[in-house]
Amino acid sequence: MDSHAEIEDLTAKFAKAVTNKDFAVLGSLYEERARLLPPGEPMVEGRAAIQAAQQRMIEGGVQALDLAVTDVIEAGDFAIEIGHTTLTIQPAGAKSMIDKGKSVVVWRRQKDGALKIAVDTFNSDAPRGSMRLRLEQGPGCHVSSEGGRG
Repeated sequence: MDSHAEIEDLTAKFAKAVTNKDFAVLGSLYEERARLLPPGEPMVEGRAAIQAAQQRMIEGGVQALDLAVTDVIEAGDFAIEIGHTTLTIQPAGAKSMIDKGKSVVVWRRQKDGALKIAVDTFNSDAPRGSMRLRLEQGPGCHVSSEGGRG
């Protein structure tokens, strides 16, 4: 399987895990020392911290995530995924919102041959602050229209 097809499969698994609120599967896609760079928030470092941050964001009203891989750039043990995101959010007591955005994900080939996320960042296509929704639930964690990989 080429890296592009493999990343498309892993990206579909990621989106399904977000939509199904399957935090164990979501966490398993990150390498141990991974970094999450959410928009407007401090960097989150390490698989366990990323899984916890993603869980808080998703439980804050994320209903669904759709991801589309636009391009994959390969460089040795790394593959850089460039993609589009569609995030459906519905916080308690609010109307559902759909936010479109983009993402860059750096995948690293592990010793066992598996690809894992090393760096994950995303943001919204919406003008800054136009749909911003913050549900503060801990440092570095919120649901916002800033986009999407959860």
